Amino acid sequence: MIKLKRYTALTLCALTLTTTPLSALADEYDQKIADQDKKISDLQQTEQSAEDQKAAVEQQVAAVEKEVNDVLKEKTNEEKKLSDLTAKIGILQEKIQKRDEQIRNQARDVQTKHDSASVVDAVINSKSVGEAVKKTMAVSTILTANKNIMEQQTKDKAELEKLEKEAEQRLQVINEKTAELKAKQDQLVQTKLDQQVKLNEIQASIATEKDQKEKYETQKEEAEKKRQAALKALEEQRKKEEEAREKAQAEVEKQAKKAAEEAQKAAEEAEKQAAAAETAKQKQEAEIAQLEAQQQEQQAKQQQEQAQTVTDTGAAQVTTNPTVPVTNESKPAANSSGWSSPLSIGLVVTSPFGPRQDPTGASGTQHDGIDFAGSAGTPIMASKGGTVVEAGFHWSAGNHVIIQHSDGYYSYYMHMVSAPSVSVGSEVGAGQVLGGMGTTGNSTGVHLHFGVSTALWSGFVNPAPLLGV
Repeated sequence: MIKLKRYTALTLCALTLTTTPLSALADEYDQKIADQDKKISDLQQTEQSAEDQKAAVEQQVAAVEKEVNDVLKEKTNEEKKLSDLTAKIGILQEKIQKRDEQIRNQARDVQTKHDSASVVDAVINSKSVGEAVKKTMAVSTILTANKNIMEQQTKDKAELEKLEKEAEQRLQVINEKTAELKAKQDQLVQTKLDQQVKLNEIQASIATEKDQKEKYETQKEEAEKKRQAALKALEEQRKKEEEAREKAQAEVEKQAKKAAEEAQKAAEEAEKQAAAAETAKQKQEAEIAQLEAQQQEQQAKQQQEQAQTVTDTGAAQVTTNPTVPVTNESKPAANSSGWSSPLSIGLVVTSPFGPRQDPTGASGTQHDGIDFAGSAGTPIMASKGGTVVEAGFHWSAGNHVIIQHSDGYYSYYMHMVSAPSVSVGSEVGAGQVLGGMGTTGNSTGVHLHFGVSTALWSGFVNPAPLLGV
């Protein structure tokens, strides 16, 4: 009976030592989960603050976008006025040129037919007074007409000089507006990107902390399962102990009855039991020592498993490939498509066909052509022969030309520095100069926007394969 009690106590102690670390581990995970909840809550508050800042930034962005549109309108108006001035200057230059030629012809005629003595000779050589008067009036009329032409020529040249100065001033204003537009657009893009990066960082942190919380929750569930298994084992052990106690009690009663019947034998049995008790005591002590050794080994294994569970939380590192720099410079290769380079210089692509970040916010995120680099005034040539269907000024395309080709394609040449050198209805050949490179319209720098489509202003296709770039 004593042996049974000691064994029961030892078993309960071992099971208690087994389940206690599991309970403590579960409590530790509860604390870790609570800490993660606080981190997530703090980050979510930060995220909300960032969202509020984003709303404020969006208001600023809207204001900047309005400023961009206003500047773009001012730039467009100035470019339209400059285009009109250029046309007037062209007309006036043509008039002056024709008048110069007329003046030279008349001066030559006066020198050959009416020199400084023409009036005197006309009078002396006249057969009558009437004839002398007629000749005198003719010479005087020619001289008066020349004087009027010279006066008009002087006025037109003064007007031409005035228009050229005005055009120069407007060009300066356009350049200033272009620089202002570029600065505001850069500010707009940078503001959007900075705010988005900040939000992405916060959201990434929240996702990381949530992942860590889920890991702790999983580890807690595993610890709870182990604790439940230990409690179940403890309950089963208690049942076995109860059965053992009942069996031992029956055995004691049987032995007591037998001892009452045989006193002598009971005495001898008592001696035997005393000897057996001593042996049982040694055996019990050995069993206790063995159980204690097993308990220490089990505790060591549990501590090792707990340490492995806690330390095995490292996340795999993700290695990204470095971005390979892409060069945009290329020269058109010989091809049989019938298309040639629209520039006499090497083709340097600054923005390819397809999706892109809109630099101005006014043209959408789809780039319907290819932008080529160059300097102001670089000749722009027809890439293929055809009929000019548009030639003029557009708020977005600036000074531009559109050519319809016999194979159903349309080609586009945008942002010219001044009015095109061709007009609607003109038949042009490949390589014919259409104008000079500029930055008119919705543009932030000198370049040629070259596009190809299957219909007028729609059905745009990538022109790179046609040009061999």
